[in-house]
Amino acid sequence: MVEVKKMSNGIKVVLEELSYVRTVSFGVWVHVGSANETKENNGIAHMIEHMLFKGTTTKSAKKIADLTSGIGDDVNAFTGKEITSFYGTTVTKHLPVLVDLIGDMLQNSRFDEADIRKEKSVICDEIDMYEDSPEDLVHEVLQQKVWKDQPIGYIISGTKSNVRSYTREQLLAFMEEHYVADNMTISLAGCFETEAVMKQLEEVFGGIKKRVVPAKEKANDTANRIKSMFGKQLALDPYSPRYSYKKEDRVVYHKTFCTRHKEIEQLHVNIGFPSIAIGDKDRYVFSVFNSILGGSNNSRLFQIIREELGLVYSIYSYGSAYEKAGLFQIDITVNSAQAKLVFEKTFEVLQDFLKEGVKEEELATYKEQVKTELIMGGESVKSKMNANAKSVMSEERVTPLDEVLEKVEAVTCENVMEFARKTLDIRNCSVCVVGPKDSEAFAKIKRAWTHKVQEA
Repeated sequence: MVEVKKMSNGIKVVLEELSYVRTVSFGVWVHVGSANETKENNGIAHMIEHMLFKGTTTKSAKKIADLTSGIGDDVNAFTGKEITSFYGTTVTKHLPVLVDLIGDMLQNSRFDEADIRKEKSVICDEIDMYEDSPEDLVHEVLQQKVWKDQPIGYIISGTKSNVRSYTREQLLAFMEEHYVADNMTISLAGCFETEAVMKQLEEVFGGIKKRVVPAKEKANDTANRIKSMFGKQLALDPYSPRYSYKKEDRVVYHKTFCTRHKEIEQLHVNIGFPSIAIGDKDRYVFSVFNSILGGSNNSRLFQIIREELGLVYSIYSYGSAYEKAGLFQIDITVNSAQAKLVFEKTFEVLQDFLKEGVKEEELATYKEQVKTELIMGGESVKSKMNANAKSVMSEERVTPLDEVLEKVEAVTCENVMEFARKTLDIRNCSVCVVGPKDSEAFAKIKRAWTHKVQEA
């Protein structure tokens, strides 16, 4: 059974006790990432994640590494566009050590000037590594361009110039603003005793302060609550601009064709369509839709482009969902000589899909595939810990697996096709191509894209 509790300082705690295992996964999830940054400090959330492993007031970086090794060497972290997570998996007897370690890192990291200088160099090397990874680059550049000048489009690692510019004071100020109790969720799944864990969490994390809300913002919040409670009964004008439509409250999608030159053998092509945000009611429909179209080895894109025509080694589709925006993306790795043909065949598959629809027996196969993947993916304590945390952060509750499976099973052919028609609008299609500078395929793909967009 999954329980959601709240600590004295407001931190939400998600607990799923599993008596049949001998391990436990523990994570602290902070609602902050590159989407909370500005152009000037883009990359700072990622830098902070790195610095928390460089030593605390009581532990050196070497001591942290030794402790990590002693409890199974499975302690790590990641920064995303909207979330930063610090997590680990260990055997039950070492859980107190893991909790203490991550708590110490989050609250007592030193941010030593010498360590900051060294880590800046490490992160610049990491940025170079991603630049040398075309499969990552084509995805990141597409998102950067379609959400241009908006934080959701910022690259998580930031730029080298930004990274080199951070001061210790800037890092600490950003952390003080965002690493607050209101912004945190703690998740555990595995073999543990809830009462003992909650007691330790209060001891370790209970001192984390809530966000200090300025008086003006408090007044706005109060007015917002009044308006939501009484709705149409209020004949007065809005109390503040907060009630008016604000441009920054939505994410604006910009249709684009973008390129990046890299001296590599093959072309990497990423096709994007505006799609659902995280927590959208159509997410179960999307999972089936994606599986049919390109999310599996028996999908239409894979079977036609790769298996029947033998034109590529890799082609697949996936979703990128965030709080206020999302994309449906198709990723293709192809030889330059075949690129235009593959691009056109890909759109033929999409158009045929819209024309032919989905048959009942076909739908049943893919729904079963999605459900099996959900069941298998939820077997590990780490998967359960991750899923529970994300669910609480996005929906304020944990959706039971049986409920998820029921909703997948309830998806109909009409649901899938309605979603497909709404999503696969060629007029809103964006494309990013990464490959060698002298490739003629860039121009050919752009002409084909322009033609298809105009034709639609």
